[in-house]
Amino acid sequence: MDDQLILLITTFGLIMTRLIGFFLIVPFYGSVQVPARVKVGLVIFLTLLVFPTVGEAGPTDLPHPLEFGMLILNEVLAGFLMGFIVFIAFSSVQLAGQFIDLRMGFALVNVLDPQSGEQIPLAGQLKTILATLLFLSLQGHHLLLRGVYQSFEVLALGQAFPILVTGDYIMRIVGNLFYISFMMALPVIAVLFISDIVFGFLARTIPQINMFSVGIPTKILLGIMVIFLSLPTFGQYFREVFQSMFGQLNNLIHGIGG
Repeated sequence: MDDQLILLITTFGLIMTRLIGFFLIVPFYGSVQVPARVKVGLVIFLTLLVFPTVGEAGPTDLPHPLEFGMLILNEVLAGFLMGFIVFIAFSSVQLAGQFIDLRMGFALVNVLDPQSGEQIPLAGQLKTILATLLFLSLQGHHLLLRGVYQSFEVLALGQAFPILVTGDYIMRIVGNLFYISFMMALPVIAVLFISDIVFGFLARTIPQINMFSVGIPTKILLGIMVIFLSLPTFGQYFREVFQSMFGQLNNLIHGIGG
């Protein structure tokens, strides 16, 4: 086989590998509800679109099999890290729902998440659905594809990135996950905390009342009311989370691209 043809196939494979690493973890595109054939077709289609503009930046010499394996691993990690940023943003929504369910008494009530195929908290599923709808209404799925394309312009094919620096950046993002989730669940947590104090005083002053039979339904009702009353605030907060997500994705791409 001609060496030039082998280089073209190698470049095509590297582009596809980065896209596979990205779609492997990113929500919406990587949902278990999306058939595998659709995912494969989407990756091949996007590779064909990107190849004419990115192919010239591919390897100029035939890589050794071991070197080619390292190039594949590098591209998978690059795509995986970009998808992980998006995954963290949606995970913060689910974690906020878990905080809310814990305070409302729904800690053992889980539902099946159609995107991941796993059991997640009830309030987390509600917030995830709202976040996904808002994400699609803001054309976030298009912005993700644009971000992946820009990654090829900043981080050339086969270009190694500082894994230690990138790892430190990812750890800081994961650390912010808990802060974001807590702030998202704070209205419900605050109201239910006040209700616990009120029920504590009532239990001391009126011991005849069974607080278990009265307090639990009341906390559930209060939690549901606060969730729906704070939906406009959640919408605005979701926007800020998505803006921060795209900012972190841009910083990661430029950081690993030098």
